[in-house]
Amino acid sequence: MALSSQEGALKTGLPIASISDERRLLFPTPEDLDRAWNLGIFYLKLPRNIDLDGARRFGHRLIAPDSPYRQIPKYGELEGFIALENNQQTKLALSRQHWGQHYPLEIAKFGRQLDEIGITILREVLRQSGIPETFWERASGGYSAGAGTAFLNFVHYDTRNPDQGLRPHTDYGLITILDITAPGLQIRVNGKFQDVPVLPGHLAIHFGEALNFITTHSDRTVGAIEHQVLSQKSTNPIRHGIVYFANPDLGGVLWQFDAKGEIKGNSSVADLFALLEKNLTEQR
Repeated sequence: MALSSQEGALKTGLPIASISDERRLLFPTPEDLDRAWNLGIFYLKLPRNIDLDGARRFGHRLIAPDSPYRQIPKYGELEGFIALENNQQTKLALSRQHWGQHYPLEIAKFGRQLDEIGITILREVLRQSGIPETFWERASGGYSAGAGTAFLNFVHYDTRNPDQGLRPHTDYGLITILDITAPGLQIRVNGKFQDVPVLPGHLAIHFGEALNFITTHSDRTVGAIEHQVLSQKSTNPIRHGIVYFANPDLGGVLWQFDAKGEIKGNSSVADLFALLEKNLTEQR
């Protein structure tokens, strides 16, 4: 039996939000919004117009050794059919500019729908931060205006690899939209990793380091959530996932503003991501 939103919130302690017809992110109470911003994670009720089941079926087909999608060429280190080192995760990862070229029409449409969700969430974060709307596009590396960089990834976990499912980390970008279909995802809360249960009919939303960076000097800073995936053992079913990453322009600059619109700092996206990668490597 599927959990209701109220039961899910009671059991997990994670806030649950929805998107209104006016494209606003809504929480039941101000306290729920506060918890989401502080933790850096919340559940989002799946909008009615999104065919999540169709996207899942597409992802399941990628397991087949003869899947033509395994032959998609790599575009640098971040795109193509990729097996991560020291993790169980294998993924097909493509940025927005390549969706129309390689994904079926319905999957490219699905990606654009996740774009709309990501933009709605980001705009609410910036609205709550007090940063004047005039500076949202500049602060977010273009993403708030529909530019920036977005990745739509279909992942599965190779149980022949005994390593951890996915090692502890924070996401480097702005917002991550995650479809959770099986147990294993954990978040670090008060120094300890805790399970994130599957909540049918909902997506999980993570805040990333870039979002923490641009809100640092604002009225409401958001946290970037550290998370991991436990080693997966099941071969039937194999753990699948859909992950959408909302990022700034990877060749651009992020800006920090306060609520008065005054510049408090900046960093190239490349420099910020390189620093985060260096810190992550040193922690291992």
